[in-house]
Amino acid sequence: MKECFSCGAKLEDEDVYEVKGKIFCDDCAMGQQKVLQTCDPGAVHSALLDRKKSGFTGTEGLTEIQKEIYLFIQEKNGVTVPQLIEKFKLTAEEAGAATTVLRHLELGKGQKREDGVYFVPWEA
Repeated sequence: MKECFSCGAKLEDEDVYEVKGKIFCDDCAMGQQKVLQTCDPGAVHSALLDRKKSGFTGTEGLTEIQKEIYLFIQEKNGVTVPQLIEKFKLTAEEAGAATTVLRHLELGKGQKREDGVYFVPWEA
């Protein structure tokens, strides 16, 4: 039995989709084909409204990798994208997609520092 890289669902061989060398379930594989825009006020409004209707707070409703990234940026008080890529063994596209979701949910944001740009908790 295999496991979806994104959501962790257990998969039978016939339900496995491989995208960029990683294993996904059907829903997560489709999500890999979407192009996310970082600065998208409509996406932010929609994501926040959906979370409010669902009653989600904090990391509720996030995928496991999104939760792990969120907790990591909180623990470190900000990280660079290369640090995310190294820590979670992601591609640049995967790291960008995960941070974009966290931005849309107002859980994370970019912050310029003297030594570069960091992804930090929203409250920072």
